[in-house]
Amino acid sequence: MHILFFTRLFLYVLAFSLPVIHPSVVVPYDHIGWWMWFFLVPGEMFIGFYLAPPRLRVLPWLVSAAGFLLVTTFVISGFSSYTLYAIIAGSVVFLLTVLIFKAGTRGHMLAVIEQFFIGFLYYKLLTFSRSSESAAAASAGLNRVITILIVLAFLVHGVVIYKAAFHGGKRKRKYHEILMFIVVTVPLILVIILILPENFVSHSVVLNLFKPEPKPKPIPLADEGGDIFGGNLQTRNWMDGPWMRERGPSGRRPGDYMGENGRRGDPRDSDSFPGQGRLEGIPADDWNNQRTGTGGENKQYAVMVVATTLDRVYAANAYHGRFDKEMGFMLSGDSYLESELNELAYTRLLDTWKNRENKRDLMRYPGEVFYLSTIPERVLAYRPLTIEPTVLNRKYHPFDYSYRSVSLISGSGPQEWFEVRGLDDEEKNYLSNYLEVPLSGEVRDAFESYLEDEVGEKEGYYEKILGIFKSFSSFQYELGFTDDVSIGKMEMFLMQTRQGDCTEFSNSAAILARMSGVPSRVVNGYLAARELQTFAHIRALRMLREVIDPLKKFPVRDLFLVTTAHRHSWVQLYMPGYGWVDFDPASFAIPPVGFGDPNSMDVVIPLIQIEEEKPVFELPWLLILQGLAMALFGMIVALYVFRFGKELHLRYLSGGRSLRSLKAIYNLLLLKLSSNGYTLKEPSRTPLEYAERYPELNRFASLYTDLRYRESYKPGEKNMLWDEMLQSYNEAVSSCKKTGLLYSFRRLFSLRGLYYLW
Repeated sequence: MHILFFTRLFLYVLAFSLPVIHPSVVVPYDHIGWWMWFFLVPGEMFIGFYLAPPRLRVLPWLVSAAGFLLVTTFVISGFSSYTLYAIIAGSVVFLLTVLIFKAGTRGHMLAVIEQFFIGFLYYKLLTFSRSSESAAAASAGLNRVITILIVLAFLVHGVVIYKAAFHGGKRKRKYHEILMFIVVTVPLILVIILILPENFVSHSVVLNLFKPEPKPKPIPLADEGGDIFGGNLQTRNWMDGPWMRERGPSGRRPGDYMGENGRRGDPRDSDSFPGQGRLEGIPADDWNNQRTGTGGENKQYAVMVVATTLDRVYAANAYHGRFDKEMGFMLSGDSYLESELNELAYTRLLDTWKNRENKRDLMRYPGEVFYLSTIPERVLAYRPLTIEPTVLNRKYHPFDYSYRSVSLISGSGPQEWFEVRGLDDEEKNYLSNYLEVPLSGEVRDAFESYLEDEVGEKEGYYEKILGIFKSFSSFQYELGFTDDVSIGKMEMFLMQTRQGDCTEFSNSAAILARMSGVPSRVVNGYLAARELQTFAHIRALRMLREVIDPLKKFPVRDLFLVTTAHRHSWVQLYMPGYGWVDFDPASFAIPPVGFGDPNSMDVVIPLIQIEEEKPVFELPWLLILQGLAMALFGMIVALYVFRFGKELHLRYLSGGRSLRSLKAIYNLLLLKLSSNGYTLKEPSRTPLEYAERYPELNRFASLYTDLRYRESYKPGEKNMLWDEMLQSYNEAVSSCKKTGLLYSFRRLFSLRGLYYLW
């Protein structure tokens, strides 16, 4: 039995280990998964086998199993959706272990059936290796090793089950072997016929050994005007800042792109830009999901589609509030307010996440945003209120990830900000981390000199912010996204080059804001804005909307195509009373021109072709469960019909005075006793030996034995003994009955007597 236990445990542990060791089963365990499959399940197996009676009494044994299950479940997973799964898994494993090892031959038969479940589990896991040609190639060698290991494990386990079931060896077991062969082979044949697809063995594997994957060449898509705003090919500036009054050197109003997610404008009333890029496509199968830079070769590649009624979305995935005197702004740690926001970019959600922060900023309104993305990390507009779990659907590859969120968007603007007072003492203490600027003497002097020369002395809170932003009006904005945000780089940007990408503008603005007494932090992510949507973007959205069903729920005017050129860095400043507000310092600079203008870059999208899905065999689980339920119900009904029918037959036979009638009376008594909770009589015990345990049966057992085995009687003596035996039978039946409604139901529905009727 010990060998059987460990071979069974090995089969389960090997199955649980496949997602860890197999390169194609990309389902990593979280800490709850590790605990459940490698601690809880084996632990319940050990309790069910090694602590079973007689090592422990029944009650302490069951309490140990339940206590281990409940305590460890609530300690690890708490009250979550995992709790129910863990309790069910632990209970089923414990029950199966008890039945297999404590139910004798029937338990061994259950162990045989259990192998088919484990085999099906292995089959489902190994089919992951056929998910793609690259996966099949990566796991070809390992599949052979695992297959050999699985076959050997099943063979050893099967031999151990056979030895455990037929360990006696003193009796002929031919019919047992035939039954075992039928139980094993018939389900195996059914599994092969019904489950395994015809092409399970044969599949093609393409290998490009020692050769780089060829770079796909974008396919130009025809330029057709259609009916999009008159069909013209000019880029439109859809957003016109309603609160700024003066235009900068670029001819554009400073702050057109600044502030929170903007307000709806009319595209027909805005100016147009003279240049735009073409729309090109790459087959979805050749798409490279790692295109996360600014694009290349004057091209911008699709990253996500954003659906919202807002005019712009600052979709953030990284907040930098921690400041280093040499490295500059760095990702915020646990001691910062936004640490949870950084974790949300990668956190796996099982249920809708809700913001528990009880913070009442003025003029914040809920805005719903739907994201359809090619990248797994989550981006969110500030301040997230609710986030639904990410849905993985490869039907529209590479747009594999979709999720929906609601954020509290700030509706405040300069009209309100001009009235903002300074920070009070409580806010200064609360936001002290965001006011730190630990710069060395010379570097600090350089930044203070810039503030004094370019910004001057401003008294108002918002006037200081606006002065910093306006100082960038003579700076040249360049397309790009650099990771070098060191203090030396920012100093060179302000004092010498006066040109840079969004990271230079955001990081330098955040430093200057802190030195002016304004809490700040740098935010990275993507900017979805209407002024960044060219005609090529709109045509791309129309094409994608035709083939991607989730996008059909939204009108084209509510869709944004976010590309690699829209990767962005901006600054969040704390506005007393209104909370953290997004600002884009780069919008005040001289915009890029020529090939540096993102609007002149070609837009590249995946060409998605929805093929008719091939029918995949799926087990009709509901039908199977219904069939099993009906079979179980029919079996129970059949057992009761058999039980009561057999009892009626015995009553009929007991009416005579033959040996057959005597046996029928004896079986009727045993049936009555079992229904009233008496211990079942072992076949090896005689009636007299069984009566030693229950004195009320002594007289019947003595008379039954006399009539059963005595050969000669005096005249009339046998009839007298028979009458006494019937009287003692009635007395025994009456004495074994317990009063009460519960015992009446027990006598009526008990099936324990079937033990004597087979």
